[in-house]
Amino acid sequence: MNRKSTKRQVPKMQAIRRKLNSQRGASMLMALLLMLVGIMVSAVIISAATSAAVNKRSEKEQQQAYLAVSSAAELVRDDFQSITGRYKLVTTTVTNADGTTTTTKDTIEATCAVGDIINDIGERLMGAAPSNTYDKIYTFSIEGYEDVTANFLIASGTSTSGEDIYDLTVIFTNGASSEHPCRMVLTMEGKLAEERTSGDAGSGSTQVVTRTLEWNKAKLQKGVTG
Repeated sequence: MNRKSTKRQVPKMQAIRRKLNSQRGASMLMALLLMLVGIMVSAVIISAATSAAVNKRSEKEQQQAYLAVSSAAELVRDDFQSITGRYKLVTTTVTNADGTTTTTKDTIEATCAVGDIINDIGERLMGAAPSNTYDKIYTFSIEGYEDVTANFLIASGTSTSGEDIYDLTVIFTNGASSEHPCRMVLTMEGKLAEERTSGDAGSGSTQVVTRTLEWNKAKLQKGVTG
């Protein structure tokens, strides 16, 4: 009886040993772990790539917004100070031999890119019923970029030397609803320069007075927000 029992237990012990020595379970577990690690690494890479793409697009849009606002501001600054950006009022007075006079007034308008704005300001400040203040909004449209609004504000003032001047402030923005709002402020000083010439005109005399609205001392604050 004891011998038969021993013979029956031998195959069972061998089967248990084979299972204990088997590496299949460990290999499968290792494969699952490696696959899990690979999935996690891939997810991290995809997330990083997506985040980088979004950040790059956001950075590009922000640069475009800044470029649109700065371009409009620099255009106004340069044109207002250019020779073609001057608004002139020419008054010609002819005095005849009998003492009678004839007076005519002519305007020489600005011809630069923002000439319409300069001429509108000149007419307001130097027109028949001049005003010392100005408050008007213009819109600049640049293809491929957001529209830029420019609020022109003018108030009369006095320079350090006692001259009458105009303080111009232009506020440029690309809109409060923009995903990347940008704001810049341009300030300039305007003054009226006067030139007088005279000469003979047959039996009388002629006097020409040219008043020119000039803008200088431009200061552009870039990257101003709020």
